[in-house]
Amino acid sequence: MVTPNINPTRAMPVAQKLGAFAIWATGVGLVISGESFGWNIGWAKTGPLAFFIPLGLTIVLYYALVQTLIELACVYPEADGPSVYIQRAFGSFWAGFIAVAVLVEFLFASPAIASSVGEYICFLRGNALDAPWIATGFLGLFCVVNLFDLTVGIRVTIALTVLAILELILYAAGSGPAFRPTQLLTSTYNRFDLRSLVEATPFAIWMLLGIEGISLMTRSVRENGFRRHLTIGYHGAFWTLVLLAVGVLLLAAGGISWTPQNWAIISQDNHPMPASLALMLPKTSIVVQLFTFIGLFGLIASLHAITLAATNQLESLLRLGWPGLRAGRRLAAGLVFLISTLAIWSSQTAFLIELSVFGAVCMYFGVAVSLLKIRALPDDSAEEPTKLLRHADFAPRRSRLFAGIAASLSFVCILILSYLHPIVFGCFAGIALPAWLWYRTK
Repeated sequence: MVTPNINPTRAMPVAQKLGAFAIWATGVGLVISGESFGWNIGWAKTGPLAFFIPLGLTIVLYYALVQTLIELACVYPEADGPSVYIQRAFGSFWAGFIAVAVLVEFLFASPAIASSVGEYICFLRGNALDAPWIATGFLGLFCVVNLFDLTVGIRVTIALTVLAILELILYAAGSGPAFRPTQLLTSTYNRFDLRSLVEATPFAIWMLLGIEGISLMTRSVRENGFRRHLTIGYHGAFWTLVLLAVGVLLLAAGGISWTPQNWAIISQDNHPMPASLALMLPKTSIVVQLFTFIGLFGLIASLHAITLAATNQLESLLRLGWPGLRAGRRLAAGLVFLISTLAIWSSQTAFLIELSVFGAVCMYFGVAVSLLKIRALPDDSAEEPTKLLRHADFAPRRSRLFAGIAASLSFVCILILSYLHPIVFGCFAGIALPAWLWYRTK
């Protein structure tokens, strides 16, 4: 039996442990930018109606993944990331690779979201040339915020998440009167061929990507009622995000008159929600302007949560490499800012999303396979008598079923991305392999 080597990163001081509401808000905050942009790139592949097919498969993948992560987090509450689960099952050799994959996921999601923040603000101002500068400024702001107590970050995330949900309610109020089922069902841009559906899959995953970031903070969850808080928070975040994702896609697809001009705007824009609302209402409408302003909070919530996750993960790796490093937090925040800024100025949003998704599905596969492997190992109750929850406390058939679904679907996604996007695969390998080899030497 491989004993997990818990990451020696110092726990950040937390004035109050996290309950179900804070977990829910953090999970939603990590993901909610996926409802704000990125899905329209998937629309460009499949059209609005056909996009629900890869989204449906994505929902199945994430539901199975959430069940897997809840069990692992409850059995190993001291873990500070998915790599600990991998180490438990397969040893440190593969745990290091998954730790780097998690870093790639959050590190390259950050500049994608920051770019969209810049685009949203430029939509209000009518000047797109300043978008990279605005994105860089917000990245710098949150890299500074992430230096402080985790409690500060969680409070900011909760406030921004609530505002982001209010924004989506405003979107529904503004787009609802324009909704026509015929506009959704009769769009001439729908493509149901296999290649189109496969190419759109990364952008469907983007709509829920990041919810697993909750597992990076399980050490900060309240110990009293740990399983209940984590389960309610995880499930609440998942179903909230599913409802928001399906609602946004339905309202946008059924509210827009699909002329070639409108299709060109939506399928290529980096701020599709205000752009779509401006096609249903006058752009100068107070509803459009107010929505775009409030809509920034959803993106800012995700940007803050994602940069926080990237900083935490990078700090963990740095402290493993240099255990006596005193400025690990500052160095990690600085590197996140530097790498994300370079990505903003040198890459397209679609590429950053695909690279982030590749890191994510590698981690999903590793986590799901780890649970299957751990389930096949002899019971370790004699080794850890103080453990509050064990795998035996979870239904074995249900556990294996969900882990199997998550492993199968994520492995298919890895194959899809590797085949269709060799440049993405090459960049991931170029980043992950050297980092992994460095990690192995420490």
